[in-house]
Amino acid sequence: MKIRANSLKTVTDVSTARKLVAIGTIGLVATLGIAVPAGAITRGPVAHVNLVSLAATTKKVVKITHVAFKGSYTGTMALLWSSTGVQATSVVGHGTGTYGANTLKGLGGGSAANTCDPFTGSGTLAGASVLKLSVVSSSKTQACAVNSAAPTPVTVTGVAKILSGTGKFKGATGTLSFKGSFSIQATTAGSSENDSFTSTLTGTVTIKTITTVPVKK
Repeated sequence: MKIRANSLKTVTDVSTARKLVAIGTIGLVATLGIAVPAGAITRGPVAHVNLVSLAATTKKVVKITHVAFKGSYTGTMALLWSSTGVQATSVVGHGTGTYGANTLKGLGGGSAANTCDPFTGSGTLAGASVLKLSVVSSSKTQACAVNSAAPTPVTVTGVAKILSGTGKFKGATGTLSFKGSFSIQATTAGSSENDSFTSTLTGTVTIKTITTVPVKK
């Protein structure tokens, strides 16, 4: 009888050990997400585990910089007159500009119905870094002749919108105010002329840069 009792105790101990091993294995699977072949665990519920995605190791940092721009230029502009207005088919000037934007290039046009008329145009301030500009017709952007008939001096004032930039101006936005002067010789339709001009531009360039940096742990 003692031998049988000991045998039953041994069987019971083995059965209990097996249950503990199965429960421990299931807990390990649930914790680590380890794949276990079918049939490896014969008892206990089946654990369904979702893998946890890795946390991001980098992040984007946005930096906003405000740069005071100032440029002064002199050069030559080519004008072509028509029955409805005048076109500046080429504007090229050289001088000094912030971040080495020492060359001004552009084109534009407007009507010539009055002593003062709005005009539109586009251009660049270029060097090692470049600003691309757009001049939008408005009451603030005008060309005004001193006299009602040519030859006469003309002054221009207005605002240019910054469209984009490269180099140190990459990510640039904002506006620049400009003013300048030149003299016209005639306004006959079909005639063309090349006139000297001077111009200055000032304003604030807003530069947005985005960099990727590692996340500190």
